[in-house]
Amino acid sequence: MLDMSTRRDFLKVAGVAALGLTLGISPVLNPSFAKISLEEALKKHLGVGLSQIKESNEIKVKAPSIAESGANVPIQISATVPIEKVEALYIFVDKNPNPYIAHVEFTPMNGEVFFATRIKMGATSPVRAILKLKDGSYLMAYKEVKVTVGGCG
Repeated sequence: MLDMSTRRDFLKVAGVAALGLTLGISPVLNPSFAKISLEEALKKHLGVGLSQIKESNEIKVKAPSIAESGANVPIQISATVPIEKVEALYIFVDKNPNPYIAHVEFTPMNGEVFFATRIKMGATSPVRAILKLKDGSYLMAYKEVKVTVGGCG
């Protein structure tokens, strides 16, 4: 029979293991950790494929051409599209295990389309900014960022 301290230790370990299995922390048990393609991510989050998104010079993606570390890449998105026409901004990084990065909704109270953040990148890849317009169409711009040290993997 187990003494009290050994039993407590066993219960702690068993509890942590059960919690891990319950939350599906393993990529084998939780498919959300599985790698997906850019096309799959676009269809999941936007409902359209890359061929249905029009490139536009009205959107500017500001990011470093070379990122020393993919763990912390600053990006800035701005657009000259009137804010009244814009519903949301989506950011994708093509070669990340999950390309979807962010979804930002806008209202006329924002005044303009502008968003800045820091992202993780696993490898050299385009960073895509996609605007969903209120008429249901999509506009896109991207910038290639070369990552010299991995950050996502």
